[in-house]
Amino acid sequence: MARKQQDDAPAPAAQPAYKVVKREKDRWWEVRDPQDELVCVAVYKRGAVEVVRRLAA
Repeated sequence: MARKQQDDAPAPAAQPAYKVVKREKDRWWEVRDPQDELVCVAVYKRGAVEVVRRLAA
């Protein structure tokens, strides 16, 4: 029993964060999840960043 139990468990994969993307030729900002699916659309970048902050909490 010299081996620790945590040595047997695989390391958790780092999950990429949500991202804020400016729509091309538009004034809207998109929030996308790690699988690149649309979560929401915001008028201002500040609002999109706030959505990401709240989702990451």
